Amino acid sequence: MDIGLQAITVVDLVGAVAESLRADRPAGSVICTHLATATTSDAAAWIAVREGEGAEVMWSHPNGPVVDSLTAAALAALDNAGAGSLTRLRVPRIGEVALLAPSELPGTGPSGALRLLALAKRKGFSADDVELLNACLPAMTMMLAPVVATSERQRRANARVEAAKDLGLSERELEVLQLLSQGLLATSIASRLALSPRTVHKHLGNIYFKLGVHDRLVAVKVALAHGLVSEEA
Repeated sequence: MDIGLQAITVVDLVGAVAESLRADRPAGSVICTHLATATTSDAAAWIAVREGEGAEVMWSHPNGPVVDSLTAAALAALDNAGAGSLTRLRVPRIGEVALLAPSELPGTGPSGALRLLALAKRKGFSADDVELLNACLPAMTMMLAPVVATSERQRRANARVEAAKDLGLSERELEVLQLLSQGLLATSIASRLALSPRTVHKHLGNIYFKLGVHDRLVAVKVALAHGLVSEEA
C-alpha cells in the first residue's frame, strides 16, 4: 500500500474514534468497522477477556455465526498474542485470522480485561493489509485507554438497565434512583430532571415499593447490591 494512502487510513481511524469518544459513542465498534472495511475482512470483533469470566464480544462487524468462530480462534491464540504485536493464524472454515493486541495489554481500563481486535478474511490478508494493520497498532495503543473507559461505562449502563427491568423499574425511576444514590434530596432531583417535587416523591414511593424497602439508605444499599447504581455514581 502506498505510504500516503496508509497514512490517510490511520488518520481517518483516529479521527473517527476521536469523534465517537467526544459523542460518548462505542468507539470499539468504530475500530472494528473501520479496519474491517480497510482490509476487506469478512468479520471483525473487539473482544474483552476477563479473568474468571471468559471472553465477551463487545462489538463486532458484521454480526453473525462467523464471530463465534473468530472469538474461539482468538482465545486459542491468546498466549501467542504479544503486546503491541500482530499475530496471524489459519483457522478452518473462516480462513486467516489476524489478532491485534495493543501494548497496554493486560489490565487496561477499570475492568482489568485483556483487549484484542480480531479480524477474519477467508482469502487471507495481503502484504498491504498486514502493513496497514501494523501501522494502526500505535494509534490503537494511544486510543485504547479512553476507548476502554467509554466501553466500560456503556457496559455498566446497559447492565443497570437490564437489572432495572428485572425489578420492574422504569427508566425514569432508575434515573431518580441513581441521583438518590449520589445523596441528592427530592427537591434537587426534581430540579435536575425538570420534574415537580411531587412527581419525584411519587417515583420514590414506587422505587421503595419495588425494592421492598422503606427509606433511602436501604434503597441505595439494595440498588448497589443489584448493580442498579455504582459506587462512583
